[in-house]
Amino acid sequence: MQTSTLGGEVSMTGTKTFFSFSDSSQDYLSSLRRICFTGVRGVGKSSVLKEINKEKLNLCFTSGSDILQDMMGETYSQFEFLPEYKKYAYRLKIRDSLHKMQEVNGKDLLVDSHLTVYNLKTGEIDGIFTHMDYGFYTDIILLDSYPERILDHRQRDSKKKRITDLDVIRKELDFERQKAAEISEKYGIRLHIIQMGEDTAEKMLDILHRCEV
Repeated sequence: MQTSTLGGEVSMTGTKTFFSFSDSSQDYLSSLRRICFTGVRGVGKSSVLKEINKEKLNLCFTSGSDILQDMMGETYSQFEFLPEYKKYAYRLKIRDSLHKMQEVNGKDLLVDSHLTVYNLKTGEIDGIFTHMDYGFYTDIILLDSYPERILDHRQRDSKKKRITDLDVIRKELDFERQKAAEISEKYGIRLHIIQMGEDTAEKMLDILHRCEV
């Protein structure tokens, strides 16, 4: 499994120095940030991350989907059709991987992930945070947009199977906003909301710099 820092590279399997934490240094580890960068599929997270990757930020970046794909290999494409208990088990493993990744790198962690996803099997929108995630993340950055913009992006990205029903997209957006607010209020996770637009990368960088303080 590979991970990279924004503005640099750190390899989980390479030759870089590994950070190990003794009991006396656990306070440092607990002081690090763990940021969930979320938004519905097609909102434009990849574009924003590509822009901020040009900056030198002292944090480690990874993708929940990339970790899952490493775990599942060729069966990754079938994840959405697995029984719910198996999905949950995989999500717990992802959370454990993120924890170990931060221990190894000793940096704040930015995770490209989701709070909710449209379930292709049931036609419902599922919340996908596990009980371990609530105590793991310190911040949520929600990338928001309007339905028509997301629809246009999904229609142009023909490589991925995505919902192109405008009413469903509206429900996805509303549910993602609702879950972000609920999780933030209930579990004390800082919530930052950014609207997708020309200055989105600048706003994202501003939040990340503030999170470093």
